[in-house]
Amino acid sequence: MAENKKFVRLFEIYTSLILDGFIDKNKLIDSNNMSIRTAQRDIEEIQRYLQIDLSLENDRYTIKKEDLKKLKKGFNFDNDNLKKNIDILFSVFMKKVSSNLSLIPYSTISKLLPRNVDNEYYDVIVIANNEINNITGSSENIDKLLSCVKDLNDISFNYYIQSSKINYRVKAIAYLIYYFQGIWYLVAYDHKYKRIKTYSISNISDIEIIQKLKFNSNKDKEEYDKEHKNRLNSRDKLIKLIEKKRSIYWSDNDLIKTTVYFNADVAHYFKNRDYGFNQKIKKELEGGAILVNFDFSSFTELRIFLSPWLGSFKIISPKYFNKEFIEHLNYSLSIMND
Repeated sequence: MAENKKFVRLFEIYTSLILDGFIDKNKLIDSNNMSIRTAQRDIEEIQRYLQIDLSLENDRYTIKKEDLKKLKKGFNFDNDNLKKNIDILFSVFMKKVSSNLSLIPYSTISKLLPRNVDNEYYDVIVIANNEINNITGSSENIDKLLSCVKDLNDISFNYYIQSSKINYRVKAIAYLIYYFQGIWYLVAYDHKYKRIKTYSISNISDIEIIQKLKFNSNKDKEEYDKEHKNRLNSRDKLIKLIEKKRSIYWSDNDLIKTTVYFNADVAHYFKNRDYGFNQKIKKELEGGAILVNFDFSSFTELRIFLSPWLGSFKIISPKYFNKEFIEHLNYSLSIMND
């Protein structure tokens, strides 16, 4: 139990570093009810684990810019002591970020997640043998989906939309499985709508694998190989897009250039790391506030992205986004007060 508490503390230190670029010494001591000596040991240990140097100034342990860049790209767990306790750290990691996996860099996630049965990550993010975040659904369905994604097969399945209580048949190319904010999704190319769509795996049933074509000639084989190569390329582009956006929300429509004002209380978060897609600081204002540019594919994506920062931002442009957000908040408050 004591060791588990220790890794909870170490994970909190790690997340503070990667999100803020520093650790508040007094806050660390007070929040964990620990002694100065224990805090110092934790700091020394995290420096050894991550192979970084922290400087103490004004009661803050601050990370160097070059070390912060290394941290954001992920790191290799070469320390034997950390390897022995990786199960504990992984458990703490999942408990802490299960509600918002998008806050942690993909490269770090890939080093923490256990590998799948083929001892590869390819493009399927799978949390296996973990009671916290098992994929919901029948094991037969999940095995079929994993197989289809690996081989980029054409598949068909029934999909249930809970809000409308509609069940319909989908024919699509299975590209990848992705975990985002507590939900597992199949990302696939829908043949009917001719675009990439996401499907909650828990709402998928009756999966059928469309069999591969039989090759009656070398020409047939060449055409199949060409199509498979195109699908591989498409999947690679999808993975890069999702990694950049850290979200499953996108569309085929043009991205909407958006400018958001953040007050001084939260501005440092956006100065230290990229949260949104194509994030770029437009202007630093007096008093510590900033204007930040993002690209969003829809109001839904913007609403979900900005919700954690309520009370600390205003949408400057487009103005209709700010109007829609206010209407959304008023509607939500009316339901809560009803």
